[in-house]
Amino acid sequence: MAPDRRGSRRRLALEDVGSTNVIALEAARAGDPGALWVTAARQSAGRGRRGRAWVSEAGNLYASLLLIDPARTDDLLNLPLVVALGVRNGLAGLVSRDGPPVTIKWPNDILIDGCKTVGILVESERLADGRLAVVIGCGVNVGHSPDDTPYPTTSLRQAGVAANVEETFVALAGGVEAALALWSQGRNFQAVREAWLSHAAGIGSACTVNLAEGPLSGRFVGLESDGRLILEEDDGGRRSISAGDLFLLGTGGTHSAPGCSPTRH
Repeated sequence: MAPDRRGSRRRLALEDVGSTNVIALEAARAGDPGALWVTAARQSAGRGRRGRAWVSEAGNLYASLLLIDPARTDDLLNLPLVVALGVRNGLAGLVSRDGPPVTIKWPNDILIDGCKTVGILVESERLADGRLAVVIGCGVNVGHSPDDTPYPTTSLRQAGVAANVEETFVALAGGVEAALALWSQGRNFQAVREAWLSHAAGIGSACTVNLAEGPLSGRFVGLESDGRLILEEDDGGRRSISAGDLFLLGTGGTHSAPGCSPTRH
């Protein structure tokens, strides 16, 4: 186990792995007490939400945080928003004051100048001894970004950030740990929600939300107190959405913004 700059942070730093999330879950099954970071130089089986493949070549950051029983089951529903706030804040500290904006696209994509830079996948498993293992996986485009995606992407390097992979990990880990402390095992989600909204991309903008049953169009107008997206439909009615893919229209969420890689639509 390799210590990082903070010394007290528990971390397993690896080279090539299938998936850092899988390694973290294996550690949980073996009895790890949690608060363990797993990082890798490269992944051969990285994945995103809904089983999508995540390009995981060397030069980017692949990190997973294992937590054990981090909150009550009901409070875990808003953990993706907590993590997104932490990742956003950590990476924003690497961007110069006059650099591009670092924002969050619901629920937990991190955008730089309107282009996706980070993917986050939260998974959980009930262990044989009754504990709940929760793994927070983060893939950060540090040195390069994929160009075969249905949305615009960028990397820290393209955005003018000089931080290397290790410096990026230290910033990200510090941001996530601070957000988890603010969340206080679900007791203080409203503070997280307010901070999340202050960095949200596309509030008030036209959008499409792709759901399992089909797409919905309207305006993204905010978050419910429990973190669900509030969509104002064309007829003026409002719907609360707990899960889906949000595409922002005309804000860089679906069209290339300066510094974004070309995309396939």
